Amino acid sequence: MMKRLLSIALLLCVAPAMFAATSALTSKGALYTIDPRPAENVVSLIRRSAEVKETIVVPATQDEGVLDYRAQLEYDRVTDKLYVIWVRKTERLASVMVSSLDSEGVWSNPVVLATASPLAVRGDVRTALTRATAGETKATVIHVASWVRDGDLLIGEYVLAAFDRNGNFSTSVNDLEAMANLGIASQEAGDINATAVFPPLAIAAANDGIDVVFGRERGTTITRMHITPRLEPNARIWKPVGKTGGGVMPPSKIAANSANTKPVKAFFSRDRIVLYTDDQAFRFVIFENGQWSPVRTLTLDENLTGDALINELRRVIEEELPPAEDLSPVTQ
Repeated sequence: MMKRLLSIALLLCVAPAMFAATSALTSKGALYTIDPRPAENVVSLIRRSAEVKETIVVPATQDEGVLDYRAQLEYDRVTDKLYVIWVRKTERLASVMVSSLDSEGVWSNPVVLATASPLAVRGDVRTALTRATAGETKATVIHVASWVRDGDLLIGEYVLAAFDRNGNFSTSVNDLEAMANLGIASQEAGDINATAVFPPLAIAAANDGIDVVFGRERGTTITRMHITPRLEPNARIWKPVGKTGGGVMPPSKIAANSANTKPVKAFFSRDRIVLYTDDQAFRFVIFENGQWSPVRTLTLDENLTGDALINELRRVIEEELPPAEDLSPVTQ
């Protein structure tokens, strides 16, 4: 498969990455995308419907003296609601926020999902939307994961936020390493010597929750988990109590070339995991059949972009995998 990936990659043209949560198509045919050039310090969306194109500023991001940025979109077809998740920076806090737009064009009040010190720096925000049911209770669940670095302290933060039709919600903020029962970060024997400012991180919606993979500050080992929301008995609080998965995977042996280059990123393609960097060269590895492929490298230029390569990797992997229902669980 790897030879085919390389040969196809050489024929690519410019194309946007498909896995980032920066667009959403509603059941009524309206396409929302994140405005890549918003007015200063706000989050705005571009809405396209038929021949009409308009820019919509998220109302909760219009406060003075506040920096709102790094927005992601998730859409719930059951309730016909568009959710906007973003990072807010003030003099006192660095927070993750969410606000929703309903079918009548009404925005909800913003909800704070997680907070950190104003000096903390967040890595890329990863989001997913799933549905959860417990008896007669049904909820829309927003999953948000990001790295939070506050000085020498690095935390893999996972937020589970559940909303019901009446607007009630609950949030649970968790540490990914604690959820996976990992000890103090150490480098595995035989691994390459690497320290990451922000390790790889990816989440993907699954039938009853999400799959998540995340790296560690030192070394190149990756941990995989499956997280399932559960409603606490006699309460309206949803928590990630169902946690299973393959645990710690072998070292991938791919790392950023230096602290000043782009970090290693990750994405899922069905049951496979891809790690990559897209600085001056595009390097990637694929985890399948219990092991990582060798590191492959392609030089990027104006005719061959990292986004195009990511799209092609996903397409080729999807084509070569059997239908989802035929896939057997992978033992790691």
